Amino acid sequence: MIRTLRVTVNGHEYDVTVEDRTDPGTSFYPQPGSMVMPSPPSAPPPSRESAGTAPAGGGAAVPPPPATAAGVQPALATGAVLAPMSGVLVEILVTQGQQVSDGETVAIIEAMKMKTPLVVEQGGTVASIDAAVGDGVQVGQQILSIS
Repeated sequence: MIRTLRVTVNGHEYDVTVEDRTDPGTSFYPQPGSMVMPSPPSAPPPSRESAGTAPAGGGAAVPPPPATAAGVQPALATGAVLAPMSGVLVEILVTQGQQVSDGETVAIIEAMKMKTPLVVEQGGTVASIDAAVGDGVQVGQQILSIS
């Protein structure tokens, strides 16, 4: 049960609202663990074309589109190094023509005062550097390419 009381502290009067916690049926706040999170909506079943099946009139099968995050374009080049998040490119650690090995850090992006290294997944030669230090980059933007 919720009650409103008048309390006097050091000569000052205050109107306060209090909850009687002895009656669990009238709790103003939910009990810990009593809130149930809604389940995520289920995805619609894939259509025939997106599932990679042949069209009704015959012909070749249609391959499914590449899976990408919202707003992210698939890599244009096989060795493209893409920004994993939006932020500012604060450092480029390689030069064009430089040899890099898999697992090597090639650039650093800063977002919300956190620095995130960009690591190449496969070794090779830096073919192009497509962004400059200080540039604002978006998720999926190509930073450099490895050939």
